[in-house]
Amino acid sequence: MNTINIRQISEKAWHIISNSDHVTLSELATKLNISIEIAALSAGWLMAEDKIHVDTTEKDIVLSPKNRYHPIYFG
Repeated sequence: MNTINIRQISEKAWHIISNSDHVTLSELATKLNISIEIAALSAGWLMAEDKIHVDTTEKDIVLSPKNRYHPIYFG
């Protein structure tokens, strides 16, 4: 079994999300080359830190930055 560092993945996910208007959960997983489940865990981390807004469509979950003009500190 491989150890997964969700904090580290969430930092990479934040970089992708904050540099776009929105990204779907499946697009995020593809861009980070991770499973959809790990992408969902990293989105959950960012949601818990109140960094992203989450919407749903009929086909996917859409992630967007809440405030792209303030820096985010992890840890």
